[in-house]
Amino acid sequence: MGFIVFFLIWYFAYARNNPKLFDKIRRHKVMIGIIIAGLVFSNTSSTLLGLSVILATIGLPIYIIFKAIKGIAGGEKQEAKEARRARDEAIPRSEQLPNAVPKRIRIVEKFNNKYNLNLTSSQIQTIVDASYISTDWEYLILSMQKEYQTIHQWFKAPIGGWLRVYLKVFNVQTVSSDMAQQKRICLDSFDQIFRSIDLSDYNTPAWDISHVNNTYMTNFDDISFMIAYRFLESNGHKYNLGEVEILKTDDELSKLRKKYDEEAQGMPGI
Repeated sequence: MGFIVFFLIWYFAYARNNPKLFDKIRRHKVMIGIIIAGLVFSNTSSTLLGLSVILATIGLPIYIIFKAIKGIAGGEKQEAKEARRARDEAIPRSEQLPNAVPKRIRIVEKFNNKYNLNLTSSQIQTIVDASYISTDWEYLILSMQKEYQTIHQWFKAPIGGWLRVYLKVFNVQTVSSDMAQQKRICLDSFDQIFRSIDLSDYNTPAWDISHVNNTYMTNFDDISFMIAYRFLESNGHKYNLGEVEILKTDDELSKLRKKYDEEAQGMPGI
């Protein structure tokens, strides 16, 4: 490129004004044009080659990083797509929960007020937050969207009936976003009740339930009490329920009959 600049300066400053040189240049203008074009092309090629090397040095790592990020993002999108497909197959779209947090909170609040679950605002928030990462909590809120004739109909669940009983019968609950931890909380709570009271001392299940409710300020009835009992039993905590004694009247009737016979024999004229 420097030679071309030098030639142009020489041509315009000196050769153009020299008749002999100008005539020689004119006669060899084709050759000079080819030489200049070759030099331009050579310089351009060198520049492009250098630029290509620079771009390759800088651009290749950037391209590799971009492809890696795109691959990760694409993998996450694919996983999310598969998760949505599995969720759609498990739960009909018409029954799925709204995605917005305030709407899920309203579902739990409405159910909480209708069936007196005594959940606090912070506990409701914990349940709603957990529903985005836990299928178990999501299904629990999903069950709260439905209408029930009685609260016992809500207790009926393939999995997690014990959790629903826990949320209903205790006036003060502990709620964890982790379902394994929540199960341990329910186990400990039920076990404390059944362990501390000798149920065999009482005559009937109704008496046992009344005694538990009065002692622990709980809201057990026969159905919820037995769900809790079977939940403990299935997890290795076995307790004896109160025995029901059937009244025997044979001895009393025999005594009355004997007394009647003795009195009848002692009466005159018989």
